[in-house]
Amino acid sequence: MSRNHNNAPYFHLMDEIYGRYQKAVSGYEFDFKTEVEPFLDENKALAMQILEFDTDARFHYSTREKMSAELMELLMACHSPKFRERHFYEKYKFINMWLKHAEKEGLM
Repeated sequence: MSRNHNNAPYFHLMDEIYGRYQKAVSGYEFDFKTEVEPFLDENKALAMQILEFDTDARFHYSTREKMSAELMELLMACHSPKFRERHFYEKYKFINMWLKHAEKEGLM
């Protein structure tokens, strides 16, 4: 199986995080038990797997560690309209930038 096959879940997850945040900002209230908790349970393994990506000169362990932690934070924060938009987009862009780097370099 090629590594590119493993990239799709991350990019799909980022799309879903973005969509959920937009929905929350628009006024939708997520039910924790039926919508938030299952989403967290389903996706926290992806955030932890980032720690297992290969490394290169720029994408070292501390970067992977920060990326994983930021993704874990977004998994929860995307359900809250109170999460500052600026912080959401900073974290979202940071994760996307490193995902694209890891994909381009064949690290994931």
